[in-house]
Amino acid sequence: MQVHRRIITTLFLFASAIMVQDAMAQDVHFSQYRQAPLMLNASNTGNFEGDYRAGINYRNQWSSFIKPYATTSGFFDKYFTKGLLDNDSWGAGMVLYSDKAGTAIFSTQAVYGNLAYHYKLDADGKKLISIGLQGGVIQKGINYDELKFGNQYTSVFYNDELSSNETFVETNIAYPAIHAGVGYQMEYNDKLDLNAGFSMFNLNQPSESFFGVDDNALNTRMSLTLGADYIYSPLISIHPGVLFTGQAKAYEYLIGSDVGYVVKDVPLTNIVAYLGLWYRSTDALILVPGLAYNNYRAALSYDINISSLSNASGGRGAIELSVIYIFNTNPKLGIKRSVPCKRL
Repeated sequence: MQVHRRIITTLFLFASAIMVQDAMAQDVHFSQYRQAPLMLNASNTGNFEGDYRAGINYRNQWSSFIKPYATTSGFFDKYFTKGLLDNDSWGAGMVLYSDKAGTAIFSTQAVYGNLAYHYKLDADGKKLISIGLQGGVIQKGINYDELKFGNQYTSVFYNDELSSNETFVETNIAYPAIHAGVGYQMEYNDKLDLNAGFSMFNLNQPSESFFGVDDNALNTRMSLTLGADYIYSPLISIHPGVLFTGQAKAYEYLIGSDVGYVVKDVPLTNIVAYLGLWYRSTDALILVPGLAYNNYRAALSYDINISSLSNASGGRGAIELSVIYIFNTNPKLGIKRSVPCKRL
């Protein structure tokens, strides 16, 4: 029990440290972070009720601009029953990621491999701790031809045949990246499950520069998640969550909840409708309708921009779509959940 308390205490201390930062992170993010489990925390790899899992995420941000931001991600992972001990198991998977942003078509692509280890802390499988490692390669590129500079404008119009007088060293760069994470989950009672996770990104602090500079190292980014699954009634469940992220002097938090309603629950047919409302710090309100149908989990969310950019964006933030499919669903790993509708 003391070990469990120390784990939870440590995770909450990390949350407190992140909250005291005084700026907001600008990293690409998914509002539906729980629908991108392998990008969120490497320890989530293989931690699901089934044999195989596959998912996609798509985000289109600031569509009111000429060139909106578009992010696409896909993942696949597998659960392995054979572990080193009687109470453990493994998970392995991979993540593909692509992001395009801005008039200059600044692009980012990444491919990662994930490996996770899961250990049950009690014989009943009600408490589970997981650790995970993610490694891969990130490639970034920019199309300088799409950039416009002041000396290319005459008194009348823009002339792309005029030289920008700018010198660029690289149009594409690539570097390795290593991430790691730990997760903890427990069945508190028959109606309540709790979970927490902490992850660190860019552990190797790779150098990133389009100008041939070797000392421009990326700062390590940290994230903390806290969540719960609560059965309010046989038909209604509540799934609150909090995500904190911090990098250097920047931070961001996302807080909210999904509410699930069992539409149909008969042999071979399980349908659960979801509705979520979330808030991202000084940035957006997020409405998340979703549906779970047997082994499918899907959601379509909409970000309402409430930041200083709302005048330029017309309040339109982002549209996000996510779909997850679990193959051969069979409860095997971790908490033996009694929640009638799993969170999205």
